[in-house]
Amino acid sequence: MPEYLNYKFTDTPSSVSTFDELPLWSASFGLLLLKHLELKPCIAFLDIGSGAGFPLLELAGRLGPSSKCYGIDTWINANDRARQKAINYGLSNVEISDCTAEELPFEPDSMDVIVSNLGINNFNNPDKVFRECHRVLKPGGKLAITTNLNGHWREFYCVFEATLVQMNRQDLLQHLKEHEEHRGSVDSIADMFTRNGFTDVRHFLDSFIMRFVDGRAFLNHYFVKLGWLESWKGMIPDELQATFFDSLEHNLNEYARDNNGLYLTVPMAYIEGEKVITL
Repeated sequence: MPEYLNYKFTDTPSSVSTFDELPLWSASFGLLLLKHLELKPCIAFLDIGSGAGFPLLELAGRLGPSSKCYGIDTWINANDRARQKAINYGLSNVEISDCTAEELPFEPDSMDVIVSNLGINNFNNPDKVFRECHRVLKPGGKLAITTNLNGHWREFYCVFEATLVQMNRQDLLQHLKEHEEHRGSVDSIADMFTRNGFTDVRHFLDSFIMRFVDGRAFLNHYFVKLGWLESWKGMIPDELQATFFDSLEHNLNEYARDNNGLYLTVPMAYIEGEKVITL
């Protein structure tokens, strides 16, 4: 059995102190957000799913002390790390709360801007979160999110599908299709904005490439194991997992040899809407 199939993340203060999602994943999305988000002085700003502090702390520094910056997340150890970063960075305009985005601890009409960098991927009830954002935003306030889109890592998922077919497990292809389609399109996410009381919805698209030397390096990468491995295992019956992932790794390695490496495409979107006065 491949060793990575036994991976389990242990959430402790010491593990979070060495965890840094920024270089691998969220930096590209955060830079897209920083590129398109309008910055104004003297605002109340909220980052939903602020985690270990990015982009919350970067925006707090860019907005300056005239603005009050709030972060919320359910990840307690990450929140503690972000609070320590704020102290280390000398940011006195930051306040972080341990709470869910479905029940924001803020008064109605109290925020000027709300952002979420990749947070929509982790919302159990996105519509409820959008309605909460609408509630706490001031009239004319902005909600801006970044997200990866349907088509994420399409090269990997093509090999995943081919491996299922190779093993005569076409019965599992529907699970794979559902897994891929849970990521939204620009149209489906824009519709989420409009049906929850946001107008003037606009978006900007971009993409980047993640490169790995081969399938073994990819499947053993710490952030791939942390963020995706369990969902892939969940599509494959327990008794088939060892055989399937051995074959998947082999096929990814073959793909990498034929293409001078494993190149994975990540489509990105920045999507922003303005609060309508009445919902």
